Order: sequence, then structure tokens, then C-alpha cells
Amino acid sequence: MKLAALQQHFAAAALGIASASEQARLEAHLQGSRVLPVRQGIEAYRTSVDGKLRRSLEQIYPVCHRLVGEDFFQAMASAFLKHGVSRSPDLGDYGAEVPAFLSDFPPARSLPYLADVARLEWLWHRAFNAPDQARLNLEALARVPPEHWDRLVFRLPAGAALIASDYPIHRIWEVNTIPTASHDVIDLDQGGIRIFVWRDGLTTRLDLPSEPEWPLLQAFASGVPFGELCRQDVDLSGETIAELLPLWVQRGWLCDFDLQEGDAC
Repeated sequence: MKLAALQQHFAAAALGIASASEQARLEAHLQGSRVLPVRQGIEAYRTSVDGKLRRSLEQIYPVCHRLVGEDFFQAMASAFLKHGVSRSPDLGDYGAEVPAFLSDFPPARSLPYLADVARLEWLWHRAFNAPDQARLNLEALARVPPEHWDRLVFRLPAGAALIASDYPIHRIWEVNTIPTASHDVIDLDQGGIRIFVWRDGLTTRLDLPSEPEWPLLQAFASGVPFGELCRQDVDLSGETIAELLPLWVQRGWLCDFDLQEGDAC
């Protein structure tokens, strides 16, 4: 058996998704000891990997864990572990598919907001672990010639993301993470919410953009050049881009810029 195939069989066995034939072929190429036979050795690896992945999911999705309880969460984790294998060598990337998985997980149908809460927790996790980033370099921005302003592409903070939900998921998150809010009552029918998730220094934040700010944030998140934004019919409800940009710079919502076509400035 080639090394690549052997590694694939071992990974499948360690994750508990190897077929009987794959398990048999793997065992034929391994050697155990008098104390730990091959099958028990593989099982030890499987148990270790299983436990580590479960703990990772618990750490990334603590609010979901609290909402559904230990038994439900572990049953969900067991089903998810069989769902697929991460292609990233970084354990921090494991669990990205949990929100989509919960959307189709039959036992979660009675909690229609759960998948969106999971989406929020994943975005929080990614923003929290994003690389540090300085504030917008206003001196460098001032050096951009006016004839190139239309090619400016403003960048949101590293790891920042936008999420919209039909449920008040920010309040669900707050009640389950902030002690002073733990006894608050949440009205699931109060309407939807739009959230900007980002990290401000050492603090990961859930900000609630105003109605005119939302489409502009979406445009910046998509890398739309400044000139194109000015030409588009973006409904800012009476406010202007010129009014919003200084406010966003002050808040820290804009951290970088470049010029369209990759030119440096």
C-alpha cells in the first residue's frame, strides 16, 4: 500500500469513519505490541482525536452548548464528526460547517434560531483570532492623488463579517455570555437584526449598523471601489458617504485601503 493511501486509511480510522475493509487493510500494515494490539492502538488514537474535536466544538460554540444542553450537544457533535473531515491543518478552522449542519439537523428543527446563533459564534471565533491590525493610515490616504480616488478600495478590519438574522441572535448571545444579562427575557418575535462582527484591539464586538450603514458595509466587504460606490444608487436614507466615512474611521471600522488593480500606495 502506498504511503498516501495508508495515511488516508489511518485518518479515517482515527476519525471513526473508516469502513470495515479500510480498517482491515490498515491493520495489515501496522504492528502492535504485546501490551497494545493494533486495533486497540487505533482505537486509542480515535478516542483522542474524537475528544479533542469535541472540546474544540464546545469552545467555539459555547452559547449553542448552553442553549441545547450537554446531551443534545454531544449527540450533535457525534453526528457532525461523521459529517466530514476538515481540509485545514489548523484546528481553529474546524467546525466552520456547524451552522449549515444545524440548519439540516432534524433534532434542531424546534430551535429555528440555533443555526444563526452558531453562525454568529463562528464569526466571533474568526474575528477573535484574526491577526492584529493597525488603524487606518490617514497620512498614506492623504497622499493618494485626487485623480485616483475613484480606485480606492477601503478594507474592513481583518476577520470582520456581516450577519443578518430573522431572530434577535445578539440578545441570545448576550444573555448566555454576559452575567448581568443572564436573567433578561428575549422576545423571539421582536424582529430581525443586522450585526457587524469585528475586533477592536483586544475586544471582539457586535455592533448594530444603522439602516443606511448596512448597504455601504456590504459594499466595502465586497471590495467595491470608492468611485463605483459613488456611481451606484446606494440608499443611505439621507446620509452621504462623506458623512459616514469619517465616523467609521473614528470607530475603527475601516483599517486599510488599496487601489484597484493591486497598485500600492
